[in-house]
Amino acid sequence: MRNNSSSLRRALNLLDLVAATAGRDQGASLTELAAGIESTKSTVLRLLAPLVETQLVRQDADGTYRIGMGILGLAGAYLADLDIRTAAQPVLRQLADATGHAAHLLVYSEGRVTYVDKVTGKSPIQMASRIGDTGTAYSTASGKAMLAYLDEDEVRRVIALGMPAKTPATITDAQQLRDHLAIVRKQGYAYDDLENEDGIRCVAAPVFNHTGAVAAAVSVSGPAEAVWNKREAYTDLVVDGARRISAQLGYRGGDRSS
Repeated sequence: MRNNSSSLRRALNLLDLVAATAGRDQGASLTELAAGIESTKSTVLRLLAPLVETQLVRQDADGTYRIGMGILGLAGAYLADLDIRTAAQPVLRQLADATGHAAHLLVYSEGRVTYVDKVTGKSPIQMASRIGDTGTAYSTASGKAMLAYLDEDEVRRVIALGMPAKTPATITDAQQLRDHLAIVRKQGYAYDDLENEDGIRCVAAPVFNHTGAVAAAVSVSGPAEAVWNKREAYTDLVVDGARRISAQLGYRGGDRSS
């Protein structure tokens, strides 16, 4: 049993060494791998055999080793099992602690947004939202943050569902919404500037998954004056938080803003 455990650890170390060659012109050589695990070439070949057989590692024509296609199956299984709420929870807590206001995680579906998680801050005035509540995408910062990165069909769906005014500041014109979404896409974040509820402002940023698709939005909401006075600081915090959640979901595509 001890020998099996030792072999497994060394095989996993080999996998790490091979993965470290990503982006190099040449893969990992047998000599390099043997030195990396402080073992003989014959032992390395023995440990590599099942990794090559399962396509976790491939051997190139020059005899060096690189990560194989089999790793995609493992990565896909991990990503499919990843709970976005678990990935977002530490960020929401940090946002709530840093701002004192409510931090939310929301998802988009058929023209509406749904609150899937919430962490409250220490401010005596908190937004009256609950997990499971829904809202319209066109009037909320989170909705606009996600809609800006969805396709034209979703924009048309939102418009077709109707855009009645929630407050005097609500965007109700289709072209104005499209123009506004272009700005959101360029800057990478969105504001609800008294557009959804009187007395409440919000800043939100999109969260992307491993495919590069928008998966959710993270936001901070609170009393209008308090949020607006610190909007630049809150925007930086929210954008950074959204990027960190995206990284947890496997997004490696960089900045998606135009």
